[in-house]
Amino acid sequence: MPRTAALVLLCLAALVAFPVSAAITDVPPGGTVFIGERGLNIAATNVTAGSQIARFTGGNVQTDAPSDVVTVSDPTSFYVSPDQFGSATGAWYTNPGRQLAFIVKDPSLQLRVINGRTGREIGSGAVSGDPLGFRIETNLDAMAQRPGVAGAPMTIHVRDPTGAEFTSLVNGGITTSLVNIPVNASVYETGPVWATDTSQYRAGSYEVWADCNANGMKDNYNQVGKTTTRSQAGISVQVGGTSGPSITGAATPTVTATGTTVATVTAVTTTANATAVSTPAPTATGTAVATASATATTATTAPATTRSPGFAATTLALAGIAALGLALFRRR
Repeated sequence: MPRTAALVLLCLAALVAFPVSAAITDVPPGGTVFIGERGLNIAATNVTAGSQIARFTGGNVQTDAPSDVVTVSDPTSFYVSPDQFGSATGAWYTNPGRQLAFIVKDPSLQLRVINGRTGREIGSGAVSGDPLGFRIETNLDAMAQRPGVAGAPMTIHVRDPTGAEFTSLVNGGITTSLVNIPVNASVYETGPVWATDTSQYRAGSYEVWADCNANGMKDNYNQVGKTTTRSQAGISVQVGGTSGPSITGAATPTVTATGTTVATVTAVTTTANATAVSTPAPTATGTAVATASATATTATTAPATTRSPGFAATTLALAGIAALGLALFRRR
């Protein structure tokens, strides 16, 4: 009997340690939300259906009159509308009660291409075959503070001279996915992921940009330097030739202390009728080897919910423990 009781206690402890689920839509009390996010669950912030939230621009939240007031119809499906919150960023409080509910921020997003050999942004000093990586500078890393969220899901787009887009890149035999990268720092680096060797990647101009569509924020707020880095004057990486990879068309803004600098970056216009890449690797079949898709564009949206890392494995483990405990209990 003591062993059965111990197993039951172990199961209960595991349930406490590992929540059943967590989603990127779940906002903790005092958490950060971003303009453009839709379907957020702000119920944990003590905002109830039909209640109000308020913003105060004076010096005393408890005594000042609110400068903005919004009625929340459904706290489990809240929309940070650009029209409503675009000029009203900052702290929002329950009203009445005047307790901090959440903080609204304008998203910022910037992408740089880094030479893995020199550790610097690529340029005239690069040589053919240098491994390249990416540096993401953003304030969207605050999403990592939400329960069970590893980071803000970012997708880096690399489009070759034929218009085919890569969903992964290869460097040193290691394949790295470019889709839904969990960014959890204001300055996030992938490390070298792209071997710019013409035996693997055809020579020519590659269009490069990044975006974040977590909770539909890019769909609702498609702004360069905020939810995407793609613009008419963006990043173009030249692969091949005697000088190796070089970068053109990219602004180099001054980075602020908070890492939220906005830059207008991204790409060179390419044709939509992409042809298949005939180089040895990667192929244009969508396989795991540095694959280029045959379509000119690949729409990537963040899923509505993001489960905690290891969610499925944890669930199976708990089910096994519970079954073992029940079997021992019946034998006694």
